[in-house]
Amino acid sequence: MSLESIKIVAQNRTLSTKGALREMRQQGLVPATVFGKSGTKNISIPVKNLPKQHPRSTLVDLEIDGKATTVLMRDVQVDPLKDVPVHMDFQEVAKSEIVKVKVPLNFVGLTREQEKEGSFKILLRSLLVKGPANQLPSSLSVDVSRLKVDESAHIGDLTLPAEVKLASASRNLALASLVRF
Repeated sequence: MSLESIKIVAQNRTLSTKGALREMRQQGLVPATVFGKSGTKNISIPVKNLPKQHPRSTLVDLEIDGKATTVLMRDVQVDPLKDVPVHMDFQEVAKSEIVKVKVPLNFVGLTREQEKEGSFKILLRSLLVKGPANQLPSSLSVDVSRLKVDESAHIGDLTLPAEVKLASASRNLALASLVRF
């Protein structure tokens, strides 16, 4: 379950021109957009206020000029050379609102014996799930310790939190497999 909470402090911004955004980035600010039922807001966030990771399924407490709102990170554009965010998108949500998000898969339990017998292939790195925003897992663990050569771990092998469901996928869809060299 996603029990941790991330808090980000931001301020409203009025300028959205290319030159103004470039200047903001040089000052250590990341331009961002918050969209939701109350409309769209343009904000800026100091880079030092951002978390190291950008989880898409964790609720974020976003404080804009002293007013708090609950959001989900929807998109993060990262500069590939500097490895810092250059733009972010957030979606305003209620904690009990049903939302769809991609949740990363975490493969655990691969043994040295399995690695000697075959090559481990990851077929899917994330799954689209839907559920209440406050019930979404930050990641899903897939146990691959029982895999033998030419076997696969499937979606049906996953255990999801009670109120979280797969958005759309066959229960027979393979997530990872152990194949012969």
